[in-house]
Amino acid sequence: MHLRAAAILLSLTLTLAAVTGCSEQIKGAASADPNAAEAPATTTPKKPSTSTSASKPADPTAPKQQGDVKITTKKKVTGLETCGVLKAADIEAATGGKSSADGGCIHTTTGPSTVITQMVTVPDVVDQDGEKKQIEIGGNTAWQVSASKEDCQVTVMLTDDPAAITPAFSVSVLAIEELDTCAAALKLATQGFERIPNA
Repeated sequence: MHLRAAAILLSLTLTLAAVTGCSEQIKGAASADPNAAEAPATTTPKKPSTSTSASKPADPTAPKQQGDVKITTKKKVTGLETCGVLKAADIEAATGGKSSADGGCIHTTTGPSTVITQMVTVPDVVDQDGEKKQIEIGGNTAWQVSASKEDCQVTVMLTDDPAAITPAFSVSVLAIEELDTCAAALKLATQGFERIPNA
């Protein structure tokens, strides 16, 4: 049992490091390589566009679209602590266990044994395995993803601003002992959503 808990914690830590390592916005402008060969000119005339609206190219750095997103309450997404929304008392109230940390991205509890991650992040629901259910928290679109009975994640959108780097708040609950992980994740995600200031 202890080896499984250690493996799960290590896996979550590595995942967290990968996600947070990619959360910085890169600034600058793209320019053509002055040493690149010019493309040959084409003689085929281009047909004029019949569309009345200009189409914008897709932003490759934008998070993958999760479907229709409803935002009733816009939340602040800048200046937040990435991992400091929920505190140990919140974790303990939702799980009934004793937390070993006050703040941070990863909390572990005993009695029951759980590993809980919390993060202001990009929504990654599309790429996750498990049973996905679209729900609402505070009038905003959210997703519940249950990979198994022991593992559940709830992610709620904070804004629909395309310029926001981290537009969602996510809580994942992994239980090594008996616990309704989706109920705990939903409670914590709702509490975190309510605590984040409105925009």
